[in-house]
Amino acid sequence: MLGWVTRCLPGFSIIGLVLLLVCAFSDILKSELWKSYFPPSKNPAQGGFWGGMNIAQSIFVVYAVLIHIHMLGFTLRLGWSIFRATGKAKTALERRIWYTPLPSPQSEDEDYIQQPVSPISMSSVDSLISKNLKTDVTVSEVVEEELVHAIILPNYCEDLHTLETTLKVLASHPRAKLQYEIYLAMEQKEDTSSDKAGHLLSKFEKSFLHICSTFHPSGIKGEIAGKSSNVAFAARRIVEIHRDELNEDSCNVVVTVMDADTHLSRDYFTEIRRLHYAHLSEADRSLYCCPIIFDRNSHESPVLVRCADLLWGFAGLSTMYPGTMISIPTSVYSLPLSLAEKVGGWDSDPTAIGEDMHMLLKCYFETAGNVISRVVYVPASQCNVSSDRGHGWRRSMDTLFARYRQALRHMWGALDSGFAARRSLGYLRFHKRCLFLRPRHFALLELLYEAHFLPCHLTIIMLFSVIYTLLTPAAQMHPTLAWAFSVTDIVRGMSFVGMNICLALYERWHTLCLNARMRDMREANLPDTGCSQRIWYKPQYLLDRIAFPIAGTLFGAVPTIHAVFAHFFTDRLVYRVSKKPTFILDAVALA
Repeated sequence: MLGWVTRCLPGFSIIGLVLLLVCAFSDILKSELWKSYFPPSKNPAQGGFWGGMNIAQSIFVVYAVLIHIHMLGFTLRLGWSIFRATGKAKTALERRIWYTPLPSPQSEDEDYIQQPVSPISMSSVDSLISKNLKTDVTVSEVVEEELVHAIILPNYCEDLHTLETTLKVLASHPRAKLQYEIYLAMEQKEDTSSDKAGHLLSKFEKSFLHICSTFHPSGIKGEIAGKSSNVAFAARRIVEIHRDELNEDSCNVVVTVMDADTHLSRDYFTEIRRLHYAHLSEADRSLYCCPIIFDRNSHESPVLVRCADLLWGFAGLSTMYPGTMISIPTSVYSLPLSLAEKVGGWDSDPTAIGEDMHMLLKCYFETAGNVISRVVYVPASQCNVSSDRGHGWRRSMDTLFARYRQALRHMWGALDSGFAARRSLGYLRFHKRCLFLRPRHFALLELLYEAHFLPCHLTIIMLFSVIYTLLTPAAQMHPTLAWAFSVTDIVRGMSFVGMNICLALYERWHTLCLNARMRDMREANLPDTGCSQRIWYKPQYLLDRIAFPIAGTLFGAVPTIHAVFAHFFTDRLVYRVSKKPTFILDAVALA
């Protein structure tokens, strides 16, 4: 019973909000029974600011103002995060010196030749440091031992071309053959999974230190097909391979989980190595996360899809400002294999469908709230969903429906709020310690509220406010209610202006990251990875400045309401993969 109640918390909160509105503004207030329990003041002037209002109306006023202030606070935090991320990303992209032996000569029949990184002498390092460049490179960083990166590439019904392109990008990294272990996390029940795995293994077997495939069996009780179960199954294989190192407490393996269409820069792995050795005493409880950027096909996407993905990226980026107590990973993250084993690996039950946030929460509770989330300011490049059906408006409509299915899958992750509630209560019961007294726990709960409660609550209150003010003459409205509606209108306007400022800041960050990725693609001779520039004064991008509230409602609030009410009946969602675009040679991008 407790499990059902906690998983339905977001749904219960919506029901509670609707009941609050009914109690505050419906004719039920005219009944004598209601007035006997909650008598309003006979004269508004007698009670001052709250005079003439019942308890439900007072609660509504307070909550409406607070939730709008929260929305404005998110906007301010996001602007600060984007501003700081731009500077941090520039610094990280300039930090491209390290010591590594030259790769061994590759055979002539290899498809992808790695770009060698020449060893640098200690004198050259001293020279660079003495010039006070903004690279934060230290001598100890250059001579430290290397990490092994175990990269899990989960896929279920993904297009073969998408997987090939992702592996090509990874194979182009200078350290791929020396330090990258690739695990193709397949689903056994997919008819073509074996053929796809065989093709990819034969094509890339000489491009990495190690590459193999795992096949998550179907029909395991309590598990579902999808990213979380595929990752969990592949992670168990990684633990088996590195069991001796784990037993000897000498495991130098960092696990990275990514989406099938994600393109990671070589600087992402370099930054993890730098952060690992810069905070070595805390490395065994560090989880690394990075922003995501949709810079491959957004220029071809319908404006609402483009805005929805912008807001999805903003949600994660807003938690990654310097000094944040905890950051929420979106799609891509890394953690030491020792930490993953310590917390019992990845969950594969239905509640873990939001596998990125779920793994952070699991690490948080298993370490008694002491996990450290470190931000890697090198963004992961991703695609907007696409469609290959029809042309023109028919294709756009199909893309919109595909994006809604993806949004529903994202919002199904609201199950994590119930998971966090159960673990918080369980921690108090079994460990006799209250995590609620820690500021960090309050910060985590606030982020969960922001992700799974705020979008639908805000939308309901906004719609109600508009309808109520249209139907109620100003002369008949209580002065306090009129004040609340006036304040929330002003705050909404400020938030709209703030989001436009965030979009202006985003243009610079997007350009910086896109240019860096395209330079790498030119050097690696990979012309078909997609390039989506943002020219702010073009009409399609100016349209983003006014369309984002609509996109946020259609692909944020609506699927959240859809998901949380579905949770009253089931916690299982049929995992459907959204179509990704296929790119062709882009001569302009490579020029």
